[in-house]
Amino acid sequence: MDRNTELRRLAQALHKSADDLAYLDKLDAVALQKLRTNFQNSLLNKFGPVFERIAGAGKLAPDSISATLCTKVFGPAITANMSYFTPMSKAVSLCKLFDADFMAEVAREQIPERAVDMLAELPVEQLKKVTAKLVEHGDFHVLGGFTDYIPEKKAIEIMEVIKDPAANLHISFYAQRKDRIAKLANMLNDQKLLELIAAAFADENLMVEVGLITAEMDDKAQVRMAKLTDKVNKTYRGIAKAKAEGLGYADRMKAYFAA
Repeated sequence: MDRNTELRRLAQALHKSADDLAYLDKLDAVALQKLRTNFQNSLLNKFGPVFERIAGAGKLAPDSISATLCTKVFGPAITANMSYFTPMSKAVSLCKLFDADFMAEVAREQIPERAVDMLAELPVEQLKKVTAKLVEHGDFHVLGGFTDYIPEKKAIEIMEVIKDPAANLHISFYAQRKDRIAKLANMLNDQKLLELIAAAFADENLMVEVGLITAEMDDKAQVRMAKLTDKVNKTYRGIAKAKAEGLGYADRMKAYFAA
């Protein structure tokens, strides 16, 4: 688990910058994750029974009426909290009646760990529309949180709507499962990876991110990344090595540096 990723996710949840949380420097990644999930669940733990009753009252109402109540009366925050107590078939039916803007607003309010079943059941076309809307507004932290839990097959399809290679890296910036990102990245063709590498080395933070992703790849994939990096700029691997050694993950990129 990457501590810096978890720190960024906690900072987003608290509407702070990572620098504002310097006083938490003694907490490791696991402790930071626990702090974040406790904070995100605090409202739900306190008012869960209320959200459950509201969701229960709408079980028998026609979907069109329930959808109107969500968009016109409850709003995205309450809708997000009710979603955890709504039968999945009902939730999926309602989502089909929401436009991408409202779905994106709901996604911003949801706790990814509690939305696993919904991510598995929602049609991928709907997820694509929400993804495009969140990318448009730069909500990479929201997408990064969901990336850890979305089914892999859907994640591959959703990547198609993210045209900006830097956007993919910004999303990964907030995703804890770098191994999943590495697997998805390895499925890209050479041209897409060249664009990804070029975008990464244009931003120091993204350069670290692509390093962490590469560190999760097997030797064959790392050699491929090394050759593509040299195609972009032969000085980049030396820069990446210095950064990786400074941050302590160079030992997991031996194949990349040795190629």
